[in-house]
This record gives sequence, C-alpha cells and structure tokens, in this order.
Amino acid sequence: MPDQNSSVIHKSQLSTFNLVVMILGSLFLIGVGIKFLLNTQESGINWFIIFPLGFIFLGGLIASNTLMLCSVFITKEYLVLNYPLIGRKKNIEWKSISDAGMRFITTKSSGSDYSFRTGKEVRLFSNGKNYHFTTFAIKEPEKLILEIKKRLDSNLKAKMKNEYRESEKKFWKDEDDYRNWMMKIVLPICLIILALLWILNK
Repeated sequence: MPDQNSSVIHKSQLSTFNLVVMILGSLFLIGVGIKFLLNTQESGINWFIIFPLGFIFLGGLIASNTLMLCSVFITKEYLVLNYPLIGRKKNIEWKSISDAGMRFITTKSSGSDYSFRTGKEVRLFSNGKNYHFTTFAIKEPEKLILEIKKRLDSNLKAKMKNEYRESEKKFWKDEDDYRNWMMKIVLPICLIILALLWILNK
C-alpha cells in the first residue's frame, strides 16, 4: 500500500460540477419514472409500464456510473484509482501493467445531438484484471494522461495512441456520413412532402 501523503507525484480531482449533475440527473430520472409508474398503473399493470421503467433504468444506469467515478493518484510505484463514493481504492503497480488501451468517447446519444462532449476512456490490464476510467469527470485530464504515458513502455504508449486515433477517426467519419445523409436524402424528402401537402391543400 503506497504512502500517498508523502509519495504522490500527480493527483487528479473529480469535477464537482459533473458529479453534482450526474447525481441530480439520476435522482430526477428515477423520481420521474416512479411517479409516472404510479400514475399509469393505478388501474392495473398495462403496457405503459415500459415508459416509466425506461426512466428508472436510465436513472439507475447513471447512478451506477456515478458510483464508479474515480480520481487518480500517481506515485513512483503505483497508479491508485480512488472511488470516493463507495470508499474503495485500487492500487496498480506500474510494473504489473501488461496491456493498456485508450479510445475516443462522447456523450452523444443519437445522430441528432448537436451539442456533446468528447473525452477518453483509459483501460489497463494488470494481474488478470481490467481497470478503466473516463476523463469526463476528471479535472485537467490531459495532464493525467501525460503522466500515465510517462510511466508506460513505448509499445503500450503506441498502442494507446493508435487505438485512440482509430476510434476518433471512425466517430467523425460516421458523424460526417450522418450529416450528409440528412442533407442529401432526409431533408429533400421532407421538403417534397411539405410541398405536396401545400399543393393538395391549396
């Protein structure tokens, strides 16, 4: 177990704003789902149960991801993942890391999302276990990524860089394809339908 008070080289912090937003978002969705469930099922169970259960499931998913948010400590011997909301820590020896990866991630949920955030997911394999964390909720994530890369061998650093570059390239290609599809196919069809409706109602 590392002596964190005396040997911490770098310490990341969770973003308070993102943490609060995720907590409130999960509570809101679960609350709305429960209220909707009670209102729609007063006369007995029916197919409308799908909608409130969907809200509750999404709220629970956000809550579980919130609990797994971690800050990261870097010492000479260890990478320490600290999970403050569940009171746990994972100490990973640098020399035990046999594989690593990093991919491009985004908060985009559908093709119609025009405002979204992008980030990175770092994955580490050590002593038969997989560890991962995302940069969405971490302050100054680029500094953290740089410090991690300093302590990995060149092969792992190259693997992380290539994986990230490929996943980012694929995302933006898919994004361009979606925009082109909307502009060249969906928009013209919608305009034709509107024109036909206008002509028929004239």
